[in-house]
Amino acid sequence: MIRKILLVDNDQILQLTLSRMLAKFDEEFQVVQAVDGFDALKKLEKAAFSLICTELMMPRMDGISLINHVRTKYPDIPVIVISGMKKSDIPDIEQVQQMVAYLEKPFRETELLELIRTVLRKEAKEGIMNNVSPTMFLQLMEMEGKTCTIRMLDNGSEEGGILYLRDGQLLDARVGKLKGLEAASRVFFWDDVTVFLRYECPSRENVINSAIQTIIMAALVAKDEHTDSTTAARGAANQNSEGAEKLSLDELKEFIIQELGGMSGVGAIAGESSMIAVNSKLVTLGKSAEFGAFKAAYIEGQDGRSALLVPGNPPARMDVTSECPVEELLRKLKERA
Repeated sequence: MIRKILLVDNDQILQLTLSRMLAKFDEEFQVVQAVDGFDALKKLEKAAFSLICTELMMPRMDGISLINHVRTKYPDIPVIVISGMKKSDIPDIEQVQQMVAYLEKPFRETELLELIRTVLRKEAKEGIMNNVSPTMFLQLMEMEGKTCTIRMLDNGSEEGGILYLRDGQLLDARVGKLKGLEAASRVFFWDDVTVFLRYECPSRENVINSAIQTIIMAALVAKDEHTDSTTAARGAANQNSEGAEKLSLDELKEFIIQELGGMSGVGAIAGESSMIAVNSKLVTLGKSAEFGAFKAAYIEGQDGRSALLVPGNPPARMDVTSECPVEELLRKLKERA
């Protein structure tokens, strides 16, 4: 996956000139444009960047404010300042963390190109690996006790992140706005990544305090649950053409009153989002076993409370007591068109 450079400047002529020049090197990196700090922050939230090149004087949010925000939220991303202001006129500019260079306008385009290449070479000092499983790669780094800084880009999305390991122990991570353990877990949602490796790790606190294998196991469970939930939600949304027409909660109540002559033994009827996965599995079971379309299910609770589940989006759940003629109601629901 090609690394991205964020170019932030409200000078449209400069943007166009630099973009055209840098486009010749699109096999090495991709340039993404932002017109000011606010625009840059939106783009930083949506994609992973290896470098930010920014002007200081801009409307809405200037470069100094952008850099301060970046230092707080994305402290690992290096910055090149390109500005019409003299460097000597900016107090404490040399103290800006991760600022790799300050280019005063006008500058030669080749100066910027060489700086970009220098940053990208440093980021991948020990090499670039394509089509890597993050699970397998990080297990290997843990097993071999590596000290390194790893930038990963997910080949299936715009996501990317950075991880810090010392002696095989994962100290910290960032993916977009996520940090620490939450960011590290997100990495294992990816199946195929590009890795940029550097065998050095800046001094930092261990904020994760968990073995990589433990994080992997928890992340894989969360990934499976996410996949099941997404699949079930999509399945529920597409079930209107599979079997009986779905009834709204009010229509279901009217149907019961009409067929049974009242609501005796039937309690509250409510949409139950937590039953989407169950609903989807019952639909799948009906198809695979050739039972026909799923119309309704009886759920007998261990606490003595029972309920009927009727397909929908979300499914409808109604509590029933011993006074409810459950078998008759199930038959009526099965027979409805």
